[in-house]
Amino acid sequence: MLVDHSVGMLHLAVLIANPGVEIAAVELAAGAQAIGPALGGAAVSAQPVLDRAAIQRYRQRLSQLREEIEELESSRDDDGVDRARTERDWVLAELAAGTGLSGRPRTFADNNERARLAVGKAIRRALTHIERADATIGAHLRGGVHTGTRCCYRPH
Repeated sequence: MLVDHSVGMLHLAVLIANPGVEIAAVELAAGAQAIGPALGGAAVSAQPVLDRAAIQRYRQRLSQLREEIEELESSRDDDGVDRARTERDWVLAELAAGTGLSGRPRTFADNNERARLAVGKAIRRALTHIERADATIGAHLRGGVHTGTRCCYRPH
């Protein structure tokens, strides 16, 4: 059975052609021709995921929601409490996604992190397609292919 071409299959082909050699995910993501000048820019964006004003507005809304939940609980408005708690949970999740330790603004991922995520996802999707076509080959590759900032195929 054949497996369709995909970016992940291309990444796997490069890794399998170079067993035991660690290859940077950013190199796999960029392709051989794009390596070099295209990646020479700043590795980390100074742009925060949430700016200070947004963080402050989220915190103010959390304070308002705390008061609303207390009022709704005292008036026994269960539907209102559920809606307010749902919104509170959403706001908390947004704050957690946009801030790091101590509530400091988090910046967007650098090139290496974006490449690590993209290459890892593409390879995992390709491995899933391979496993559907041939479980033995898929299991072998899944056990031998390692992804991360640096990727490698180590046959066992």
